[in-house]
Amino acid sequence: MRIAAFGDLHGDRYMEFLLPSLGELAKIDLMLLAGDLADKNDLDSFAKTIGVLRQSTSAPIVSVFGNEEYSQDHDEYRSRFPIEFLDDESITLDIDGLSLKIVGTQGSLDRPTWWQRTNLQDIWRVYKERVQRTSELLVKGREDILILLMHYSPTYLTMEGENENRFPEMGSKMFEGVIKQRKPDIVIHGHVHKGREGAEIFETQRSLEDFGEIQKKVPVINVTLPAIQRVTILELERDHDGVHITRI
Repeated sequence: MRIAAFGDLHGDRYMEFLLPSLGELAKIDLMLLAGDLADKNDLDSFAKTIGVLRQSTSAPIVSVFGNEEYSQDHDEYRSRFPIEFLDDESITLDIDGLSLKIVGTQGSLDRPTWWQRTNLQDIWRVYKERVQRTSELLVKGREDILILLMHYSPTYLTMEGENENRFPEMGSKMFEGVIKQRKPDIVIHGHVHKGREGAEIFETQRSLEDFGEIQKKVPVINVTLPAIQRVTILELERDHDGVHITRI
């Protein structure tokens, strides 16, 4: 299964990083969008981007909302664009004979931005409840592959290169505990424009056979166009040992 993912196009601001990748999209099975495709809630620019993508791939497109897709217009995004938006929701797709569950959320911030603190009186509660809701959605069922798709980062590990003072306003470490507990096969996020391409969240455990400690690793991948400067393309394969992920 081949997946393409990117975020933070911001209208046409970073189109130079998207256009060279369009030729590779004909081979993908799924497109994941990590939010902020619009710039300041410009729905027309969002429409242009979806049009460009649809000229390059017929694969399903699943997206989360970024902070540039304003919440008061989320219903208009859903009605206007023929793609799947996930807002603290999940969807299960059958792709190439595998059952793929995607949990999608904008994510949370450890410290809401000044604008959010000033204008959104319930924002602290919203962010805390979103962590719990995501945890509930990530409970594993019979799916073959489980993906967590976010806009804000679930860890500070992929923020290296950003101003450390801004880390709490770019993501939330509260999700690290959720990831360790639920162990999705991969986490994909946007928003971090100057960060690292990827990191791993892992928990050390004792093996049942008492063969010593084992590490359950979950890859966390930053797919922002300004940071990565290309669309991220991943090959996912599942066998008896689990899910194997290869960058293309």
